[in-house]
Amino acid sequence: MKELTTGELKPKDPLYIIDAYALIYRSYFAFINKPLKNPNGQNISALFGFARTVLYFIKNIKTSCLVAAYDPKGQTFRHKKYPLYKITRQKAPEDLHAQVPLTEEFLNALGIGILKVDNYEADDIIASLVKICKQEKRECYIISGDKDLLQLVGEGVWEIRQSKKNSTGSEPYEKIGYDEVKAEWGVEPCQILDLLSLIGDKSDNVPGVSGIGDKGAVKLITRFGSLDEIYKNIAAIEGITGRKLAEGKESAYLSRDLITLFCDIPLNMESIDSFSIKNIDTKSAALMLLREGIPSIAKELLPEDGVRRKNKDAEEIDVLSGNEINIISGNYKTVTAIDEVKKIIDRALEKKYITLDFETNSLDVRTAIPLGISFALTEGEAFYVPLAACKDSNVFASPAEIKKILESIFYNPDFTVIAHNVKFDLEIARAWGFGIFKCKIWDTMLAAWLCDPARAAYNLETLSAFYLRLKGISFSQIVAKGSTFSDVPIDVATQYSCEDSDLCLRLKNFLEKKLITIDAEKLFYQIEMPLLPILAEMETTGIKIDPEYLRKYGTELATDIAKIENTTYQTVGHEFNLSSPKQLQEVLFNERGLKPGKKTKTGYSTDVAVLEELAAIDVVPEMILRHRTLSKLKSTYVDTLANLADNEGRLHTSFNQTGTATGRLSSRDPNLQNIPIREEEGRRIREAFIAEEGNVLISADYNQIELVVLAHLSGDTALLDAFTAGKDVHARTAALIFGIPEESVDQTQRRMAKTINFGVMYGMSAFRLSNELSISRSDASNFIDAYFKTYSGVRKYIDGLISKAEETGYATTLFGRRRFIYGINSQNKTEKSGACRIAVNTPIQGSAADIVKLAMINLDAKLHETKSPARLLLQVHDELILECPKENAKEISTLVGSVMENAVSLKIPLRVTIETGMRWGDFH
Repeated sequence: MKELTTGELKPKDPLYIIDAYALIYRSYFAFINKPLKNPNGQNISALFGFARTVLYFIKNIKTSCLVAAYDPKGQTFRHKKYPLYKITRQKAPEDLHAQVPLTEEFLNALGIGILKVDNYEADDIIASLVKICKQEKRECYIISGDKDLLQLVGEGVWEIRQSKKNSTGSEPYEKIGYDEVKAEWGVEPCQILDLLSLIGDKSDNVPGVSGIGDKGAVKLITRFGSLDEIYKNIAAIEGITGRKLAEGKESAYLSRDLITLFCDIPLNMESIDSFSIKNIDTKSAALMLLREGIPSIAKELLPEDGVRRKNKDAEEIDVLSGNEINIISGNYKTVTAIDEVKKIIDRALEKKYITLDFETNSLDVRTAIPLGISFALTEGEAFYVPLAACKDSNVFASPAEIKKILESIFYNPDFTVIAHNVKFDLEIARAWGFGIFKCKIWDTMLAAWLCDPARAAYNLETLSAFYLRLKGISFSQIVAKGSTFSDVPIDVATQYSCEDSDLCLRLKNFLEKKLITIDAEKLFYQIEMPLLPILAEMETTGIKIDPEYLRKYGTELATDIAKIENTTYQTVGHEFNLSSPKQLQEVLFNERGLKPGKKTKTGYSTDVAVLEELAAIDVVPEMILRHRTLSKLKSTYVDTLANLADNEGRLHTSFNQTGTATGRLSSRDPNLQNIPIREEEGRRIREAFIAEEGNVLISADYNQIELVVLAHLSGDTALLDAFTAGKDVHARTAALIFGIPEESVDQTQRRMAKTINFGVMYGMSAFRLSNELSISRSDASNFIDAYFKTYSGVRKYIDGLISKAEETGYATTLFGRRRFIYGINSQNKTEKSGACRIAVNTPIQGSAADIVKLAMINLDAKLHETKSPARLLLQVHDELILECPKENAKEISTLVGSVMENAVSLKIPLRVTIETGMRWGDFH
């Protein structure tokens, strides 16, 4: 929506109406997977999204009027008319309800009007405001996505909703007027009420007419014009449609009564002009947002720098807010003399620690050049040592001499280096010429992750604002796009870098205590910190790839994709864009006559789940799935990986320790964790990963580690016996479930048992299992019941995990890793079931992840101890990939297997499959 303003100021300013609950719900669920939280750990996702949207319109509508319409507490007249109204709606999550008053507080702080009327819904308030606007010939914009409100559109009234074309770009909203309603719904706005009366609304339990769908309703309204005319001419409507309409007449008119908006309800207001936003109080609103830990929007509410020190409003906010976000200040100094640097390091050696932060000309550690380094030893004091010329200064310290001085800390086993995202600083130092580090390390980013593994961000700025209520200069404020840190003046560079080191030290002192309160010290000091330099070394080493092989495979895939397209065109009878959801909807649901499933904003869904279901009855969805798979593999991996190798032909991924809440490692640039495991195409991609000449790759893969962990943690005797006896656990499960001898189990039965064995850990429902195995819901339910009857100890263990999570609010792994589960006591069924799945899965998957990490730490130590030529290259889920000379492959394979199988002592032994080959694709 390019233009929200209305041109020249008119005698009557336009009115913008916020459909409050619609915006609150949308904002809350936008962050459902990673909720935003305030300093007290309370969910503020809805407040954040709500405030961000309000701010957008404040900035764009300027001289107009703005008001928010809220539903009242309790029931409305519609519930009295139809007791089943909205009865199918699940109770809203408790942490969503708790944010409604916060949104009202935010609007009150701004001075934006709020309207709420007992017995009537927000839609009725909006309809009444619209009527007044029409009478006054005043333009009106409804900020909502509610289809019921489309009946109000026209005659100077528009609905404004999130753009379907570009929801994240410069035009996040779009105006919906008469033409847009007609194009999207096939009827005029004034006919929307009757259309919805026929269709009904499942979300509100408005019945409509059974058997009349969207298309049928549109045809009826187009033919007869209105609901009344349809029933006046019911005798002319033949066949099943006429019968359904006749049977559903009472339901249709009940639905119309429920959907009809009341436009004459009493509103507690003086006039529309009383909602003007010309004199809103942004400062009070900013204070409120700061209190709730939302500094980014608080900053935008203020002019220019927001909460920066140059802004008088910001300084006043710092004073007024007390413990709110303050500007960090300290004694920061530029140091270029070598003797002064030596004194700083000597002080550090006495304290046995230092906080440091490298400044570079790039974020790519393999090409970055150190431009400077800052140090902090006490809170409020820091030093910046430039290693290269700055924008306004050619005076800098000698990099060679500084490097020599730093050897006394990097190679000192009794010394601790503290940094935020210390892996980056270690890799920069290594690229600078340092060898294997012997110092201890303390990473504030990893500490923050252990304290709260579900945070949306772990950057220093966000964490400092959240935990310390302190803020420094952001990188984007000092380095313009297209520039580098070398373009920054020396005084600004000193301030920026010293702030980072100072904040990092303060954060370390805070988080060190917090780790103790959640019993995470062992996890931090014995697993995460020792693992970090190993990952840095693996990233630096990289793995050899064969670009030519990938290019040839890319050509094969292009041919296969073209064949699928041509076959699909022949089957359908015409060409169409296989990647267009809209065109695919037309082909599948109109031309092929397939039954559509769930509905989206743009029509019926064509996602993977829907296509997999339809593929069982029609060949076209099957071909579309195949086309999508091959196209994604080609674009994501085959066409990309060939160009990512360095000059030596090695590819370097980045391992992320903070990427998951369970503790599993993830990787990026490129992501090697998502290469398909089961498909042949995935194996072909892994074929491109090769050993250097004269070397081989070693794959060491834990066998069914999560099932082993489940057996250990649950103590289920039947499951333990199966592993102890060295049996095929899936065949044993199948035999017990189907009540047959183990030797009689066929592949289909084993596959079913395998799906159940792993599905139980993820809280798989009978519905999901029936889809996975293409069996009836009742059979799936019986299989799950049989499983828990067979492994009763697992059932007891799972129930215990959920009960403990309900009591404590978190789940814990075998090694004390905590994952906080905020919806575990929710009254909302969907949220509750999701939280229960997390409570069950986290101890199993998290413990398995910790075992793999311990194995990596022990293996790395053993390789260095024996001065082995082998190098760890990759970690992908439960598999480690190493490289070593061919002549050492046998002894190293034995060593790797021994170390991994003895990483921890469980009730049943860990087993590892070891394979060697020239290519990763040669394995399993």
